[in-house]
Amino acid sequence: MAVSTKDIKRKIGSIQKTQQITRTMKMVAAAKLKKVQDTTMQFRPYMMRLEQVTSALVSSASPREHPLMLFRDVKNVDVVVITSDRGLCGAFNHNVLKETENFIDSKLDGKNVNLTIIGKNGYNYFKFRGVKPKNVYLNISKDKPKHSKAIEIADKLIENYIGESTDEVYIVYNSFVNTLLQKTKIKRILPVAFENSVNLENIVERFSFEPSKEDVLNKLLPKYVHINMYDAMLESLTGEYAARMTAMDAATNNANNMVNKLTLEFNKARQAAITRELIEITTSIEAMK
Repeated sequence: MAVSTKDIKRKIGSIQKTQQITRTMKMVAAAKLKKVQDTTMQFRPYMMRLEQVTSALVSSASPREHPLMLFRDVKNVDVVVITSDRGLCGAFNHNVLKETENFIDSKLDGKNVNLTIIGKNGYNYFKFRGVKPKNVYLNISKDKPKHSKAIEIADKLIENYIGESTDEVYIVYNSFVNTLLQKTKIKRILPVAFENSVNLENIVERFSFEPSKEDVLNKLLPKYVHINMYDAMLESLTGEYAARMTAMDAATNNANNMVNKLTLEFNKARQAAITRELIEITTSIEAMK
């Protein structure tokens, strides 16, 4: 059955209103992305240097010198999953959650896994599947992650590790690559160890530690865990805004295509209606002769 021009016009109006919303959300996400992306880019050199210094010190020290460096038989594992609190960001949350499930099923099978969830989407996902997280943090990263909150989360994990209630700690999050790509990462933050340690042992030997090497490790290793948590939250938030901006841009373009298609249908329907009216008028004139 042919659709009336009135129905088509109503559909076009509805889609145009939706298009205005998606275009606005894209602009808001772009503005927020610019701010948090600048912070992320400025933070990366600091994070890289901290990794190098920590790697050099850890490689030159014995695991017995600090409890955060001790390896144990892995029975209990804490996994921190970082998602967004809001949706409309494409496959951003889906990628993290699926990667988490695959990691637990393939690498942590047979171990007791405790989840720490950051973000409402992750909490709802596991709640729907009957999984009760150990810790949940909602609405803690809006325009920018709070360093104090990252320290709070990391300190709980450190406390669990030192108290031997957990034997390993991992973070699963989306790392920002560019506006079109976010890479899901799984990073172990406890125990503190490096597979590819920086070869700076000769340099470390020339360092003078004040007040002592043990005191430096006592300050540096907890800070390393804190900064890793903050870095993951920062990268995730940057990726979230980039994913939302891309998703809203795609939605706006799709809405525009639908409007063009419906406009074409509207013009065809109107032309058909005019043609029918002309035929009716012509037929009436012929009948009156």
